[in-house]
Amino acid sequence: MLGHFNSIIAMAANAAKQTKLPMAATDSPNLTNDENGPKKTTFQSSKATSVATNCAPRTNIPDLKWLGLYYVIYIGAGTLSFFALRNHIRGKKTNDFIDSLYMSVVTMTTVGYGDLVPHDFLSQLVCTGFITVGMLLFGIVVKLAAKYLVFKQQKVLINALHTARKMGPMEALNEIESIEIDYTKCIISLIAMAVHFVIGIFVLVTVEGMEIEDAVYCACTTMTTVGFGDESFSSEFGRTFGVLWIFTGTSCLGQLFLYVAEVYTDIEAKKLVKWVIASNIIDKTDFEAADNLEKGKVHGAADFILYKLKEMRKIKKEDISCAMKDVGVDDRSVFDVIPAQSSEKK
Repeated sequence: MLGHFNSIIAMAANAAKQTKLPMAATDSPNLTNDENGPKKTTFQSSKATSVATNCAPRTNIPDLKWLGLYYVIYIGAGTLSFFALRNHIRGKKTNDFIDSLYMSVVTMTTVGYGDLVPHDFLSQLVCTGFITVGMLLFGIVVKLAAKYLVFKQQKVLINALHTARKMGPMEALNEIESIEIDYTKCIISLIAMAVHFVIGIFVLVTVEGMEIEDAVYCACTTMTTVGFGDESFSSEFGRTFGVLWIFTGTSCLGQLFLYVAEVYTDIEAKKLVKWVIASNIIDKTDFEAADNLEKGKVHGAADFILYKLKEMRKIKKEDISCAMKDVGVDDRSVFDVIPAQSSEKK
């Protein structure tokens, strides 16, 4: 048991080194109520140190830069392809370059109005390849989002363990209980989405000449990437604005979903941290006594409870021997391997 929790702390400390958290400067202590007790280095904790070096979370901020570069190249290649195939695309056209850029963004964001569509095999083949690559890039975005959420959960756990080491488990639990979930990002994202929505409606009414109800309908189908196509941008300025509005709008929507997932992750991380710290609220000497039995054999919870009852002089071996023999269980337990100790602490 002691080796198990030493392994947890060792992994947390090495993870903190990778993430540059405050805990990185400390050793790998036992998370117990006895802050002044002697520290014990075990084989498990030494092994966990090398394992943690490979398993510790790492932040790859350059991934975002590369992802942005991929999308720039992706949109650029799509725009040039659609521009070269402009005569193979049917629909209401304005400026060839703006229409090509507009079609690239509409396709990439999966809005797909249908106001500009390929109408022969070559253009359909290029469009199919463009869509496939776009889905692969979307997979990278999902990977980064998942990586961010997992890293944040690990960071919360590491910081909580560090707090428990400094303040004590009970104080750490009270501290964690008092922490409130931050909904600020979600609220700001919702406000940004509302402002973005209103701006889009304004342009659709003033530039595209839509009725207010049609503009709201078009903005809603665009932001949700449904894009029925019965209402869309049809003027040169409208499509120029639409390129930026559609791209930023769908990005804001995705960011809102990320923040909602982040709030849920914070709630679950709080529960996990409370469980981990609560499971460590036991004296270190008790773990050492239970962990050093029979040349390193670790006994179960029932054996440990029997040992504590014997130490407190609440039970004797004879009290349960008969009952254990009746059910056909070997009565050899921690009574035979742990010497009686006084329960009084100095």
